[in-house]
Amino acid sequence: MEILCSPNTRDIEQWIKKHFTFNNRKKILHIVPTLILYRRRLQFYRSENRGEFYNLEIKEVEKKLREKYVGLYEMDRFLQDLVMKSDLTVLSKRESSIIIERILSENPHTNNLAWKLSVTDLSDCFLTLSQTGLSIEQIRKLDYSDSWQFICDLYEQYITLLSKNKLLDFGKATVQLIQEHDFNDFEMLLLDGAFLPILPKHQMLINRFKSLNKPIKCFLPVDLDIEQHPAFEAIKKTYGSFLPVSSWQSIKGEKIELNVAQKLSKSIFHSKIKDVDDYSVQIVRFTSQEEELDRIVERAAQLIQQKATKAHKIAIITPNPMELRPVVRELSEMYKLKVEVPERPLIQLPHGRAINNLLKIYTDDQIEALGVAHIFDIEIFADLLHANLFKDFEDLIRPFEILKSFFEDCKSFSEWYNTLEQLINAKSQLTEEFLHHPLYYVTEKELLRLKKAVQIVEKVSLDLISCSEMTFRDHMQEMISYIQNSPFISCIDREIETRLLAIADDLSSHQHLLVNRKEFAKRIHAIMTDKEYEKMDNKDLDKILVTGPNNVEFQEYDYIFLTRFTQNMYPEAIKHRWPINLSIERNILNQMTNQNFPDDTSLVYYYLDRSIYHFYVALSAAKKRLTISYSKFEDGIELSPSHYLNDIASCFGIEEDSTNKNETVEDLLIRAGLLFEGSKTAQQSNIKIKPIETKPLGQDIVITIEDIAVYRFCPRRFYYEKTLSVEHVYRTIFHLQNFAISYLYEETVKKLVEKFQTLSAGNLDKIERSFPDLIREAEFKIRPFFPIGQRFWEDVKIRTNVHLSNLIKRILSQTDHKSAKLSLKTQSHTIKIDSYTFYGERQLQVRYGTAVHYYSIKNLRKILSFHTNDHQDEQQRLKEIKDDYFNLLSNFCRKEPVAEESLRDYARKFATNQFPKNVGSHCNYCAFQKACKEKEIQNNEAD
Repeated sequence: MEILCSPNTRDIEQWIKKHFTFNNRKKILHIVPTLILYRRRLQFYRSENRGEFYNLEIKEVEKKLREKYVGLYEMDRFLQDLVMKSDLTVLSKRESSIIIERILSENPHTNNLAWKLSVTDLSDCFLTLSQTGLSIEQIRKLDYSDSWQFICDLYEQYITLLSKNKLLDFGKATVQLIQEHDFNDFEMLLLDGAFLPILPKHQMLINRFKSLNKPIKCFLPVDLDIEQHPAFEAIKKTYGSFLPVSSWQSIKGEKIELNVAQKLSKSIFHSKIKDVDDYSVQIVRFTSQEEELDRIVERAAQLIQQKATKAHKIAIITPNPMELRPVVRELSEMYKLKVEVPERPLIQLPHGRAINNLLKIYTDDQIEALGVAHIFDIEIFADLLHANLFKDFEDLIRPFEILKSFFEDCKSFSEWYNTLEQLINAKSQLTEEFLHHPLYYVTEKELLRLKKAVQIVEKVSLDLISCSEMTFRDHMQEMISYIQNSPFISCIDREIETRLLAIADDLSSHQHLLVNRKEFAKRIHAIMTDKEYEKMDNKDLDKILVTGPNNVEFQEYDYIFLTRFTQNMYPEAIKHRWPINLSIERNILNQMTNQNFPDDTSLVYYYLDRSIYHFYVALSAAKKRLTISYSKFEDGIELSPSHYLNDIASCFGIEEDSTNKNETVEDLLIRAGLLFEGSKTAQQSNIKIKPIETKPLGQDIVITIEDIAVYRFCPRRFYYEKTLSVEHVYRTIFHLQNFAISYLYEETVKKLVEKFQTLSAGNLDKIERSFPDLIREAEFKIRPFFPIGQRFWEDVKIRTNVHLSNLIKRILSQTDHKSAKLSLKTQSHTIKIDSYTFYGERQLQVRYGTAVHYYSIKNLRKILSFHTNDHQDEQQRLKEIKDDYFNLLSNFCRKEPVAEESLRDYARKFATNQFPKNVGSHCNYCAFQKACKEKEIQNNEAD
């Protein structure tokens, strides 16, 4: 083995160009650790053989290069290619997971939801173990804990079952193929880039080429001119076990560091920069991560649009790049860059989600936990209605959205049918008294159609889940055929159909195991997450690379944006997935590779050294400018910059000492002109929201005293109640509960008056103990109109009880009298002011000797959704409004002049036609929340 070193990727390419001629006699096996480096080397080979690869698509170049000259692969892709070309019967990873799931189901200790949810972890673990080449006895010795021995028992069952059926999993197949393949097509192995650590699969490939006496050359991004650079410690630890560092060769060409960014990558962790003579290094601090990404993409877009560089010469380096790529793509579009919008996976499209939901009804994880046959809830039904998969379902969206809350607790088809029957019965008895009830805005015909829709879903889902055992591909094709021919399903889009058939073709590799329909259905989400391959040839797009710091070795970019540079991100976290832990990993590496880690701590230090190396290569990739950025807050949590910031500062001769002990390293970097605030200065916004144009209230409109309370609460809501009555529907479970309370309370008070005409301190205890019976009697009349879930109804009863208690306390606390007589007699008053008719009434008469008081028992219907639970100030304001309401109602019904004067004031306000919105947390509980937002949007768009 030869180890050739240079930190410069062009030196590696020059060496390959100088030492290899492309002919058809012998090929080179060229293995790289990352797909990004794979793409670079592929473009290198393409440019070196322009005549051979002229006018070929990149996939054609890849195929022809492998067939005739160089077997260029990323390691895992090489193993996949090896398996595909073999005659071995190899299970796919998906098929292997089904065997594991079956083993778990047959074991009484693992036949439960917790273990079955760990199938993916076990599948990855078993693949790792089978890829080591270790026997089951050796695997048991990796750890002597009971938990590991139990995992080994499961693994032994797994490999025994594979052997019994003459099958191999991917790991066992790769071990066998590497050990037995003659590699006659290849004269040499090139390992290009640092594999950290060397895993058993890499070691086996190296050993195989050694046994065949074929040369092996390793290219490492190490600068041998710097003997003690901390960034290279992990590489030296790994590759020094194959060849002493003293025998490594430098192939570094002469290169002068032209700017501070290049000097920094050479000096980091090692020495100081002598001359800071340009501004190619910049550190930027932002307030939030959102602002950080926005400003970074904005800057990248400016560079591209100003022709300062090309998009492929810019890289955004960040931990967890997968989660940020969609964000960067959206921001790129916002800043007018030409980006390729990837085709959404089928599972994210309406038809894909609908198919998944139909199968999920019988495969949801909750089914086993709850001990039920299936799960059918409002989320599934809502998705199916909106998916446009079933015929004539689209017209049911409106009635379903109105009635949605009634189905909140429905989890089975029988519960849906029961609730729908209750709604149909309630609809037949509904009167105008229930004006804001959701059923008032839905026809009986629509209710019957909803029931029919649920029946269709039940039939189709049962048909789809009922099928004999077959291969994955056959399951997919049979399912597609059913969808195409079902009388209930609309004609699916041709493009969707084509993608479904393409997925079926891709499942041709899953042909060695018969699975039942539920096993197939549980994996339909992953199956329909079809991924589009990147189009590397499209040079017209402004695609900015977003990748991790571990992926940029041997890369060159004009501009590097090293983002999210916080302590929780750098150094990278050391993660192990159960059931493999640090000790087990160390023992595998020690037994199956040339590397040796004497204890767990040494492996931890190794990974910390690897983090330093990844940080080093990220800095080294910048050729013109390096921008390091971080945010001070994420999700409201204060962050601190990575401690690597101290190492950067040290390179510039900036260090904390006794002379600046009151300053942080950030303060010192700001003073040195290296750290800048990137957040935009908050300025007073000059944007004015155009007020909603409101029409005058109708002539002879009746305004109740409860309406006045609504106006006090929010004038805009009052206006909508009077002009958008069709929107005044209590749809949410919050509103429905309060609506039910208002009716149950009123009916219970009537029952109270019937049973107890006299209220006194002497019978108070008896009356309070009768509350449950009174509520129960009232429930017989009110409950049919509110078929909500039992848990919600119990809350309705509890809160009704509270209202009753408060009423009794108010009655007994009003005077010094010890008793009061109750009767249902209405006190009302009407007055005309300008064009408005004001009306108020109280329905409960309470007589204290010679004094008579009245109380309203219907007012809860109007102010039932006055609610806020977020701010103390709002809660206090709500209390004041309710207190003022009771005073105004009392004065108005008693025809007090002060009430009339107050109402004249309100009439003048109404006449101005100004109904401003009182914004607050209470908006979340308003029945007009959606309408209010829509009106504001329409108004401002019109402006």
